[in-house]
Amino acid sequence: MRVLAAIVLGAVMSTGAMAFGENSGVGVGVCIPSGDLAEVNETSWYVQARSLSARKVVGWRAGTYYGDTTAHGSIDGGRVYGFDAEALARFGGRASFGYVFAGAGYGRLTFSRPGDLPGVVVRSSEWDWSMQGGVGVVINRKIYLEAMYVQFQTDPKSAFIPVVIGFQY
Repeated sequence: MRVLAAIVLGAVMSTGAMAFGENSGVGVGVCIPSGDLAEVNETSWYVQARSLSARKVVGWRAGTYYGDTTAHGSIDGGRVYGFDAEALARFGGRASFGYVFAGAGYGRLTFSRPGDLPGVVVRSSEWDWSMQGGVGVVINRKIYLEAMYVQFQTDPKSAFIPVVIGFQY
């Protein structure tokens, strides 16, 4: 049920973003925990709505997202949601092109991570800033693929890698 609600929310947010960008869409994929998160959490699902615009080479990208992870054993997994805005460099043709992007965002990250003592797991839930960068490709203005590295500025810093496939309208 959460997946369906997240997809519907992503579609609504993407529709709103269409007013600002020429390539808006919604996608689903995997959320791969990195660093300390990877020690306790497993890969799970991710949904996003994003819009980007680049008339020539330079442009912008903005998105909203929701991700979920399952933890090892009986420990509760994590979830993340928020928004981001990035500068973008585009290369390629009109209908099919690649792009790289980097920027900042803000969101809420709830997660389990290893504690300072061996075998201890700490549960955290924080609103904080994030930094991210990634690569993407748009195919025939209809399909897009993105992969990025997201690092939340929590204490300690927490990171994950979403890999998404989506459609544009």
